[in-house]
Amino acid sequence: MNSTETKNELSRREMLITGGKIAAGAAIASMAVLSAVKKSEAYENSGAAVFKYVKLDPQEVGRITYENYFKRWCTSSVIAGFAENLKKKGAAGWNDFPIDAYRWAHGGFAGWGALCGTLPGAGVVIGLVTKDTDVAEAMTNDLAFYYSYTDLPSFTPAKVLKAPIKHMTMSGTPICHISVGKWMRAEGVGFLTNERQERCARVAANVAIEAAGMLNEYHDTGSYKPKHKPLFNVIANGITSQNNCSDCHGQNPPSPRETYESLEK
Repeated sequence: MNSTETKNELSRREMLITGGKIAAGAAIASMAVLSAVKKSEAYENSGAAVFKYVKLDPQEVGRITYENYFKRWCTSSVIAGFAENLKKKGAAGWNDFPIDAYRWAHGGFAGWGALCGTLPGAGVVIGLVTKDTDVAEAMTNDLAFYYSYTDLPSFTPAKVLKAPIKHMTMSGTPICHISVGKWMRAEGVGFLTNERQERCARVAANVAIEAAGMLNEYHDTGSYKPKHKPLFNVIANGITSQNNCSDCHGQNPPSPRETYESLEK
């Protein structure tokens, strides 16, 4: 092989090596793009492809929620308010929805008095029918604000199923036992009473009505405008938290009378 042929062979080798590097770089770049796309897609809710939402009458959602409360309690009653309506409307995914699979969340998680069960009930529906998880979080954040800083219950049923009640209270928190305790103190009743059950059934209806309004907005416009900013108490307090600790740990925690007029299982 003469010197010219040697130079040409070396040039071809250099081209192949360089081309291979470029191809490898392009492949890596493509994989990175695909990975980014997949990560982006992971933040979209696949449930929205299965569970469809059609515009509902919020008052009808509230009515069904209220009526379901006395057999399903707070979480499943809110889900029933939506699922039964959506099933009637022929919306995909709701025919055999396991409404009572979420009953465990009643009473602040199996009666532990933590987060009011109406909120995860609404959150299940919101999470299933909204495509973007950021939208779902904005809605549930607004729902927590609504629950915490609205005088409730304002829902009045056409037919009272348990007992007449007199008071509305502002909880200042989505925590079940504080919310219920403040209302019981105002009403002068205990937890295991018909009045307290009536109150929680009406609160469940209120939460379902509010959530239905949010989802109707999303259905009509394809977007949702948040009413409140997310809490940033991790920065303020060094932990996920609220600023109402004294409601339980101060000098005046709720201490209602205890009566057991409706203690039935």
